[in-house]
Amino acid sequence: MRNLLLKNFYKLKRNPSNVQVLLLTIIVILIIYILFGNQIISTAKNNLETTLKNRNEREFSGDIDVEAWQYSWIRTGIINMKNAQGPAQWRAINWEKGCFSRRITKWNEIYQNTIQESCEKLDIIQKDYDNYCLGINENCEIPVEAIKELSEVMSNLENAFSNAGFVLPYNELEETGIE
Repeated sequence: MRNLLLKNFYKLKRNPSNVQVLLLTIIVILIIYILFGNQIISTAKNNLETTLKNRNEREFSGDIDVEAWQYSWIRTGIINMKNAQGPAQWRAINWEKGCFSRRITKWNEIYQNTIQESCEKLDIIQKDYDNYCLGINENCEIPVEAIKELSEVMSNLENAFSNAGFVLPYNELEETGIE
């Protein structure tokens, strides 16, 4: 009898069926879960809470990272609109959706309000002067009034962000690099 059991065991070990493989996998997973499951779940839960806490602190810690990114993005959009050579550059950004942050607090209220006003004004400018830049292969002939309005929006942004501590642009002597 014992010899017969060993013979069958060797046969099953060499050529297991799909059901046996599934049962063995389930048993191994259950053993691992019983031994380490609580530790794995509690560690994952703690690390997730820590990660989310760090992310919230990083986003809303009092610095203006989000607003600085939006400022740079709007500034680039204005420069592209001023120098647009076709509709793709004039309409590269859809200003209609606006530029809203998830949270406005006392420390970033000035920046957020300026960003929102700028996006609203840029949407109006884009719609008002859209007909000067609608051709498929034509160059944009942006009127001087549009460029003045874009410059006005840019100066409002620069005024609001003047105390944000950004680095001033290099002058020509500094841009030459190391010699």
